Amino acid sequence: MEKQILEILGRLETKINTMDDKITVMETKVTGIETKVSGIETKIGGIESKIGLMEQDIKELKQSQERIEKKLESTHEQVERTAEDITSIKKDINNVEMITANNWYDIAKIKAIK
Repeated sequence: MEKQILEILGRLETKINTMDDKITVMETKVTGIETKVSGIETKIGGIESKIGLMEQDIKELKQSQERIEKKLESTHEQVERTAEDITSIKKDINNVEMITANNWYDIAKIKAIK
């Protein structure tokens, strides 16, 4: 009977040793996982930092776009005024040409009368 108890204890010891080995392997794996998680957290922190910079860049781009839109609007208004001025000048030149033509006609009449 003592022999059977010793055999059972021997098998239990073998199983316990096997379980200890498995637990050690699991602990090693958990440590590896913890290291990977730490690396992932570091990468996420870097990504968050980059996102923050990108948000600032987007804000600056929007502000620049608003300034450009205001300048474009002002330029458009100036072009419209210039176009109106050119149209007015064309009308004035046409009037001058007509008056000059009439004056030449009058001058020709006066010369003919002399």
